[in-house]
Amino acid sequence: MSVASLPRSFQRIRDVARQECKNLTLAELMRGTRPDVDSRIKAGRWLHQQLPIRFARRIEDFLQLNHLVVCNPHIGNVLDAYLETFDAITAHREIVTPYDESQFCELIRKQNTLHGPGTQLIAEGYKEVQQMYSDIQLDDFLNTFFTSRIATRILMDNYVEMREPKPGFVGVVRQGMRPSELVRNLADPLVVLTTSVYGDAPSLEYRGNGDTRLDYIPRHVGYMLRELLKNALRATVERHKGKSSQIPPVVVELQQGDVHVIIKISDCGGGVPKHIQEKAWKYGWTTAAGDEDLTPWGEWSSGSAAQKRAKDLAGYGFGLPLTRLHAQYFGGDVFMQALPGHGTDMYLLLTHLKEGTSSTEIDDLSATLYSREQAGQLPR
Repeated sequence: MSVASLPRSFQRIRDVARQECKNLTLAELMRGTRPDVDSRIKAGRWLHQQLPIRFARRIEDFLQLNHLVVCNPHIGNVLDAYLETFDAITAHREIVTPYDESQFCELIRKQNTLHGPGTQLIAEGYKEVQQMYSDIQLDDFLNTFFTSRIATRILMDNYVEMREPKPGFVGVVRQGMRPSELVRNLADPLVVLTTSVYGDAPSLEYRGNGDTRLDYIPRHVGYMLRELLKNALRATVERHKGKSSQIPPVVVELQQGDVHVIIKISDCGGGVPKHIQEKAWKYGWTTAAGDEDLTPWGEWSSGSAAQKRAKDLAGYGFGLPLTRLHAQYFGGDVFMQALPGHGTDMYLLLTHLKEGTSSTEIDDLSATLYSREQAGQLPR
């Protein structure tokens, strides 16, 4: 789409955006996750009607951004992906037969892949925009965008997964997963990455209940843990590298509660000073060294392999706000306890996603966003 023009389907997008966005709780989604043909057709019909509404709402948000923001090629690519998905789903024929449903599932699978890089593209684009105009703040837009993205991807992922059930899963929810195994699987490559950037890295020390179990979406847990571990490893090695004493370990502690699983990640990275702790939850804020030599609209992708590894470790300042958004989505949270001059303890609280628990009865937040937007409680 040309940044100087509206999409050809603009009026259709506006009309669809004003249709009712129907709520579907995770418990309802799980109960309907069965591989038989009738269940798949029912799920396909619901998505065929509801996904365009969700995509149309977010397209309208993009089109109301500052022109400079939409001109950014990374952000523009995300908008193009949303337009492509909207057009593809609305153009698909009505789902009546098993063949119709099979074709629709392949369409959803393809569109899911298309949206895979969306988070990184938005983060890269926002960084470039702020380098040129630091007064442009998009926290409200980004919170709405990413909340809707989480909700929509759960619906799309679950639909694709339901036709071939995996042992231990109900759709996208893994039953009885062990967070300790996930932490260990993430830690080893992150230690290697940290060493490749800094020449050294802290070890990891594990405490608490290693047999802690959790029903949750593995991709969500993996994302949150990876971001918190990256922050802890980088802060620790930056503070202690080159000193005569050994780099202190990053400590991971797990505890099992009746409602929550608590994962505590502690580092000796010097802590975040109290006067800037609130900034750490804003999109784009980071303690990592900046890219002052980055040209307008970015040349980072052509940088050296070492630069890319450093960027993978440091990120774009989206890790903490997105970790909090993922945790809060199902009634959990993440807290920071910083001890300036020593280190930081991060507490990740995750609720069990068992059918019948309150966390699975939380309204679909994309539908909640729609209701609040209709009531004028959110900026448009």
